[in-house]
Amino acid sequence: MSAERLFVASRELRRVIAPRTTSLGLLAAITAAGFSIGCGAEFDPPSEINSLRVLAVQKDKPYPKPGDDVSVSMLWYDGSDKAPRPVQVAWFSGCYNPPGDFYYGCYESLAQSLAAVGSGQTPPPGFGVGTGNQFTFSIPDDIISSRPKSKDPDLIPYGLAYVFFAACAGELGPAPEGQGFPLACFDATGKQVASEGFVAGYTGAYVYDDFTNTNPVITGFEFNDQVVFPDCIGDACLTDPPPPSDVCGEGLACVPACEADGDPQDCPEIKLRPLISSDVAETDDVAAAAEGRNVTEQMWINYYAEKGDFKSAVRLLADAQKGFNTDYGTSFYAPKQPGDIKLWAVAHDNRGGTEWVRITVRVQ
Repeated sequence: MSAERLFVASRELRRVIAPRTTSLGLLAAITAAGFSIGCGAEFDPPSEINSLRVLAVQKDKPYPKPGDDVSVSMLWYDGSDKAPRPVQVAWFSGCYNPPGDFYYGCYESLAQSLAAVGSGQTPPPGFGVGTGNQFTFSIPDDIISSRPKSKDPDLIPYGLAYVFFAACAGELGPAPEGQGFPLACFDATGKQVASEGFVAGYTGAYVYDDFTNTNPVITGFEFNDQVVFPDCIGDACLTDPPPPSDVCGEGLACVPACEADGDPQDCPEIKLRPLISSDVAETDDVAAAAEGRNVTEQMWINYYAEKGDFKSAVRLLADAQKGFNTDYGTSFYAPKQPGDIKLWAVAHDNRGGTEWVRITVRVQ
């Protein structure tokens, strides 16, 4: 990304990160903050989407190479009873090989870069700011060669890049003094939005010269032993598309309401799963090269829904030793309130790969 493009992108957020204090003050504020991907309201069950939630962040190149441009996409949904409401998404890149590979080792450079942008200055080289559901950042050519050489002869040379993000159900603005993360979220009246409408997090990308990783591939969805048409798969979900059909029986998942409101003891069990090929798990070539182990990557699926409940919201998709797990589906229990609800399955691997699918369930 060129310096000019960085300046134009950062200008979009200059107002919301106007300086409130010195860069050291910003550093102190950031250091007090904690980041977590997908955290929502404090007591949300992990699978129930009733607040603003970041469900996943996908990199188009899970293992990029030096010099690559990497595009990241955010799958988020606002399940709050206040929705629909404006949601602003912001990204911050430019932290490479922090001390100890810890994400909080990025805080000092992030604070200095935010201070520069907030004061109207050109940000440091390599720092990027963007808005929207997708963002592209560049991997430095020397991200591997510039690292101190390890004393471990078996360690494969690598680099590490971190990207931070914030999702706000309103508008991002400077945080009040004494708060952790230097950005806060405000509604149309200027009132600060609580954790149910503000999510901050990060994603990391490991960089190798000779190794690659691809994202999992999802081809469809099976619901109650029938193949149904997904609302979307992958990037198509970023625009919140409508259901593929208005008529039950034409590829739409339809179930009767359950008066017990998703209680597994009293509601019918409905089996479901995304359609994923058994060869989805790739060989972990880094483990093979470094340790001589012939193992596959570890994979799992997270299930989410607006309402109802799951028998298990996290399922194993592939084991490093045993490989693909055919029993990766779960069971769903319908809510008592009729209407359309959104349901997601997000596939992950332990090397940074991610893919997702969404269906609409019509509760009658």
